[in-house]
Amino acid sequence: MSSADPLDRPATVDRVRLALAAMDISANARHQVLALASRTPTTQEWRRFLASALLVFGAGLVLSGVISFFAFNWAALGLFGKLWLIAAAMTACALGALARPDTLLARVLLFAASVLVGAMLAVYGQGYQTGADPWGLFAVWALLVLPWALAACFTPLWLLVVCLVDVAHALYVIQVLDGPRWDSATVLGIVGVHVLAVMAWEAQFLRRVPWLADRWAPRVLIGTALLLLLGPSLALLAWPTWRSGLGPLSLMVLTFLVTTTAAYYRLVRPDAFMLTMAAGSVMALVTTLIGRLLLVTLRLDLLGLLLMTGLVVLEVALAVSWLRRQVRDDER
Repeated sequence: MSSADPLDRPATVDRVRLALAAMDISANARHQVLALASRTPTTQEWRRFLASALLVFGAGLVLSGVISFFAFNWAALGLFGKLWLIAAAMTACALGALARPDTLLARVLLFAASVLVGAMLAVYGQGYQTGADPWGLFAVWALLVLPWALAACFTPLWLLVVCLVDVAHALYVIQVLDGPRWDSATVLGIVGVHVLAVMAWEAQFLRRVPWLADRWAPRVLIGTALLLLLGPSLALLAWPTWRSGLGPLSLMVLTFLVTTTAAYYRLVRPDAFMLTMAAGSVMALVTTLIGRLLLVTLRLDLLGLLLMTGLVVLEVALAVSWLRRQVRDDER
C-alpha cells in the first residue's frame, strides 16, 4: 500500500520522468537528469571512490595521531627527539610523494608533509625562544609550503596556504598593529586575500589545461568573504547608531563584491552557486533594512512580522525565478 505523502514514495525513473514533464526545463537538461537518475556506478567506480575517500580519511587520522602523540609525550621527549621525529615523518611523506608524483596518494602525502612543517616550526619555536611573534610562524609556514602547493596542483593544499595567510594577517594586525581582533584591517585584509586567491584561481582555470579544476574552492573563499562582510553590514543596517568604522566600509566593500561576483559568474564563467550566494547577500541586506523600518521605526509589531514574512516569501520567489532564468539562458 503506497503512502499518502508523495515524498515518501520511492524516486523511480518513471516518477522522475513525470516530474520533469511538469517542469519548464530544456530537453537537454531533462535527458541529463534521466541519465543520472537511471545510472548505477560500476564496481570500478565504487572501488576508486572508496580508495580515495579512505585515503583522505586515513591521512587525517594519521595527522591527528601525530599531533596527539606529541601533545601526550611532550614532557618525555627531548627537543632533538621531537625535531628528529617530525623531520623523519616529513621527509618520508615528501619522498613518498616523489615516488608516484601524478597520483592522489602523492598529493595527500604532500599535504601531510605541509602540515608537519608547521609542527616542526612550532616545536622549534618552543625549544629556541627567538622572541618572534606567532604571526611570523604562520607566514613562514605559508612561504615554505607554497612551492609544494604549486607543484602538487592539489586544491586542499592550495586552500591550506590561503588559510595560513589569513591567520598570519589576523595575528599581525592583533599583535603588531595592536588593533581589535575583528577591526577593519583584519576583516578587510582577509577579504582581500580571498579575492586575490579567487582571481588567481580563475586566471589559471581559463587556461587550456588548468592546474586546479575543483570549482568548490573559489566558492568556499567567496562565501567566507561574503559572510565576513555581512556581519558588520547587517549590524550597521539594524543599528545605525553603532559606532564602528567597520560597518560603512564593510557595506561598501560588500556591495562591490556582490556586484562583481554576480557580473563575472553570469557573463564570463556561469556559476549558479555563486549567483545564489550573491542573491542571498542582497536578500539579507534588504530584509534587515525593511525589517528595521517596519519593526523599529514604524513599530508595527505583529503586522510588521506578517509583512516581513510576506517580504521573505516574495524575495525567495524572485530570487528563484531569476536564478532559474539564468540557468536556462546558460543551457541555451
